[in-house]
Amino acid sequence: MGFSLFSLGNGLAITGLVLAALGYAQGGVGGWIVALVAVGELTILSSVLLLGDDGYQRLEARTSTLLRREPATSVKSVTPRRHGVGMALLIVHLSAYFVVWTACVLGYTRATNEDPFPSVFGLAFEQQGTALVWGVIAAELLFAMAIYVLGPAWWCHFKQLFRSQPAAAPQVPEAPRALPTLRYRVGLGVFVVGNVLATVGLFLPVFGLAKGRMVGVIALIMGAGEVISLSSIFLLGKEGFKELKTRLFAVLKRTPSGALISRQRHRLGATLLALHVVTQFGAVALPIASHYGVIAEGSFPTVLGLDHSDQLKWFLGLLISSELLFFAGVYTLGEDWWGRFRGLFHLQGSDAE
Repeated sequence: MGFSLFSLGNGLAITGLVLAALGYAQGGVGGWIVALVAVGELTILSSVLLLGDDGYQRLEARTSTLLRREPATSVKSVTPRRHGVGMALLIVHLSAYFVVWTACVLGYTRATNEDPFPSVFGLAFEQQGTALVWGVIAAELLFAMAIYVLGPAWWCHFKQLFRSQPAAAPQVPEAPRALPTLRYRVGLGVFVVGNVLATVGLFLPVFGLAKGRMVGVIALIMGAGEVISLSSIFLLGKEGFKELKTRLFAVLKRTPSGALISRQRHRLGATLLALHVVTQFGAVALPIASHYGVIAEGSFPTVLGLDHSDQLKWFLGLLISSELLFFAGVYTLGEDWWGRFRGLFHLQGSDAE
């Protein structure tokens, strides 16, 4: 099953690339190309959860046979230099998607009855469709290269984010350890800024500001808040999160528990994050669908029978739901998950917390 999903995901992404290369990266077909490539990536990531360590080694053996080279005999960590290159590629991949998402949202929210097809980043509307397709394809190529460079050990570590790890024996109290003061303070500042931005984005619609271009501003504020909050996980780590939780509980006059979360709670948190991704894609699908809609009358295209004002309401509603699901999922998963997430950015055996 895992190998089938891996093959299907790659097939979808390659199909999108071939269609774009054949000159179909515009008009209605352009929207389908974006969908093919994006669904391809999600399918490949889903295959990681099913392949497991043994499955990945079998997959690597099959790939090595096709390439006529000797497969690796075990899942090993890559060199620090290779890991750094892989992480750089992964960050550029995410940055490329963020630029595509920003351009898509700006073109969507700037549209008016007088100017239904505004320019974005100096590109006329007729050029935006092709640029959007190739931006997504470039991001996907960066993703494929990053995953290959990071190697099977990173895949295995990524898989563990979605699996509960109950304690095999009663927990022994940990000896207190000094936190890197500067890193903790920076992480705490980033955590506060990210949550403040997200909160501001969530509350602006309450004051009746969710109209026209302000929808784009709200979307960018919430997107920035989510990215910055994730960055705080990298800086704080497991021990930093423990300290942060202790301070928060002190304000509430409660004592935080140091036990690992239950399997049920882990599944709930993982489900909330999965729903976050689904609603995020649902929100982005609206501007993409409208962007590639038929514009025979020279007016903003309808999507699912919704005019532009109604689309903006649904778009913002899905974004707000996605943001709430994200924070609910991250906080439900707890400090152990924060530590494992931070470990994605470190080589196995390094000083990950």
